[in-house]
Amino acid sequence: MNYRILLSLLIIPSLLSENKTIEVRKIINSDDFAQEKNSYCKNRSDPSILTWFEDFNGDSLSKDNWQYSVSNGFNYNGQYISGWGNGELQYYTKPQRNTRFNEHHHIDDVSGENLILKEKIENEKIKNVTNNLFIEDGYLKIQPIYNKKKPYFGFNYTSARINTKSLKSFTYPSKITICFKVPKGIGFWPAFWLMPDKDVQWPQGGEIDIIEHRGRISNIASSALHFGKTPTNKSTLVGEALIPRKVRFIDKFHSITLKWLEDEISFYLDNESEPYFRIDNNHPEFKKFNYPFNSAYYMIINVAVGGIYDDYWVDYDAFCKNRLCTNKENPDQQRFIVDWIEYELLGE
Repeated sequence: MNYRILLSLLIIPSLLSENKTIEVRKIINSDDFAQEKNSYCKNRSDPSILTWFEDFNGDSLSKDNWQYSVSNGFNYNGQYISGWGNGELQYYTKPQRNTRFNEHHHIDDVSGENLILKEKIENEKIKNVTNNLFIEDGYLKIQPIYNKKKPYFGFNYTSARINTKSLKSFTYPSKITICFKVPKGIGFWPAFWLMPDKDVQWPQGGEIDIIEHRGRISNIASSALHFGKTPTNKSTLVGEALIPRKVRFIDKFHSITLKWLEDEISFYLDNESEPYFRIDNNHPEFKKFNYPFNSAYYMIINVAVGGIYDDYWVDYDAFCKNRLCTNKENPDQQRFIVDWIEYELLGE
């Protein structure tokens, strides 16, 4: 395998500074793990009690629920921050436009490879999917792609990031559950997380990371809360669920449930009745910073490549090289796969 430590020289160092990170870890040895299963996700809820759910049925990504984030960064106080402030290596793509085809091909030349390409672009736009994100057999699949010879806007890695901002809003008291399977390999950084609806500078409005995973660590699922005044004056509280290696966490579907109450947040793995991570507003860190999580948020699903989360380690051989991932015997091992998401407002 080829291992590389890669750090973008364009990153603004101040945004990578960590003021304080507090981690707790709990070993989860569920009775369910005694059985060999493809999925250990919690039991599905009765649809009649759910406020919203996403099953990813069909072959199209709903434009009513999801939109794409594009590029390798964002604007912060009038300055472009590359690598999304974390030293990430991927360029997030979206469905191509027909105009992009027309810019590079004669419009009347619709034969052979040009016709196939045009039909492909039109089909992707209709289905709201890309080479990096598509729906297959009832699963949402996000796959970063590594292309050494043909960088995409100068980036060797492409991936996908979608969100529900201004489309779907989520708040407390509620439960949010995601059933997923993580990709395998050094450099994968899949995540399902929440950001505030209101436009405030990060991290003043808070950030709720329901699931993050390091591709090289096979048996730890991580959740986190970010909050504070500025990127250099903040706190991060992290809870990790440690799963026995014999369970082969990385090869199975698991679920994480966020139980979101007023002044209290808890995270649960699969069908467990006890949380592996619980925080309320009495935590000492909230004496220094306001508790921001009694608010409304939107969802984000993405897979980043490299970055600070796993010390910038990347193995480019672990990644798909094309849409069909023909360089891998089992392409789904290199994909973040989401089976379903449930949202239940409590007390309704």
